[in-house]
Amino acid sequence: MLKRIVALALTLACCFAAARAQTNEKARHYLLLGEDGYADELTDDARTDTIIVVTLDPLYNRVIMTSILRDSRIDNPRGNPTKANLLYKYHGFDGVISCIERELDIEIEGAILINFENVKPVIDALGGVDIEIDINECLMIQSILLHDDPDLPTKPGLVHMTGRIALAYMRDRSSGSGDFSRTERQRKVVSQLFDKCRALSLPELIGVYNEISSGMRMTLSAIDILGALSSGYSLVAGGADFCEFHIPQPGTYAYGRVNGSSSLEVRWKTNCERFHELLDTPPQP
Repeated sequence: MLKRIVALALTLACCFAAARAQTNEKARHYLLLGEDGYADELTDDARTDTIIVVTLDPLYNRVIMTSILRDSRIDNPRGNPTKANLLYKYHGFDGVISCIERELDIEIEGAILINFENVKPVIDALGGVDIEIDINECLMIQSILLHDDPDLPTKPGLVHMTGRIALAYMRDRSSGSGDFSRTERQRKVVSQLFDKCRALSLPELIGVYNEISSGMRMTLSAIDILGALSSGYSLVAGGADFCEFHIPQPGTYAYGRVNGSSSLEVRWKTNCERFHELLDTPPQP
């Protein structure tokens, strides 16, 4: 009986090792954190309401952008439950990186903290974005901007957005399904910016980075940044696909509370498995 148990354990261990050996080892992951405030400068006291894992995947020629909802319940580095958007505020870059690495079973190359106010000039420099909005999104954009903008949308439909309009659109937390819809709006805008970058040269792409670098903090060195930009440019110039993913996935969470605040009780193991399924699955033609 003991021999059978040992044999079964070894077989399972071998199967697990074989399964992990198939993991897409060429993918490189970076963490983008966004302070969604209206201040012109970064602050250590702000919550990072935008949490995105950006994956550069040369194996399947794609860029994957994975949004982690801000209210997702996650254990902090001390093992205590908290919300994802508080990790950076109380534990810094090291804390948020270690927690995301643990839950998604990946290695993060580096992290960038950005003030989204600094994204507006980049959107303008790239010619704005064209987004289809509904009546509720239209009304929320008007409300966020206090009805004071010459380019303010007046009705639903396809809207050409300047940087200021696009930022208000991405900040909308009331329309649709709360933060699920907000992160979807962010991905829509970034997807269009990604497509616009296809027409840029590498020096021009570096110029876009320089445009917003003053509003950033990061764990990456200048050489690391150049390497990431070069890798990203190679994918963009090579016609890479843009893929979207979000955590939690449908059916993998429940509503709850943590430290007196509403939260999403995320089943991280299931979300990790689905994330790696995406990493290891070639895009469908």
